[in-house]
Amino acid sequence: MMTANPNWPEITCELLPGQAVNDRPDLVSRVFQLKKKTLLNAILKDGIFGPCIAHVYVIEFQKRGLPHMHLLIFLKGEYKLLTSEVIDTIISAKWPDPDTQPRLFEAVKSFMVHGPCGALNPKAPCMRNGRCKYGYPKPFQEHTIMDREGYPQYSRPNDGQAYQVGAYMLDNRWIVPPARLVILSCIRPKDEVT
Repeated sequence: MMTANPNWPEITCELLPGQAVNDRPDLVSRVFQLKKKTLLNAILKDGIFGPCIAHVYVIEFQKRGLPHMHLLIFLKGEYKLLTSEVIDTIISAKWPDPDTQPRLFEAVKSFMVHGPCGALNPKAPCMRNGRCKYGYPKPFQEHTIMDREGYPQYSRPNDGQAYQVGAYMLDNRWIVPPARLVILSCIRPKDEVT
């Protein structure tokens, strides 16, 4: 999934004085389209996950008017993510190292941390009957495993890494697993926004 970010600099630097992002749906859509094109080129032409034999996507708009894309890609047989070891090379459910990967760390901190909810914030919007509807905080887990339905339960090592997000110190149990190569805030369109 790829979601438009109203704080993308390609959007904010083009706003006129007094304008808000919701005043310029044309600009938001244009920047989103360019970033979508860049992402699709990286996956389909550059093959960042391996040769792609088919893909399908749908664009939806959130209640705030921001576009987002659901993308399904089909990789050539030998590149399919069929084992835990292969999944771990593409997807990570842990904090990146802030010293060696500062840009990735900031992107994960800004966009890929759930909550907090549960005991830390029982009034969070994701709470239903005293529990997070998305299952956060997830349990620590040393290795990725596949559940009975074929869905991965990502590795979330208890490595002692926790970082401040808002008023809370959050560890790997709160990380929404991003694909390592596709962090939305890091994708820059090659084309100019006009």
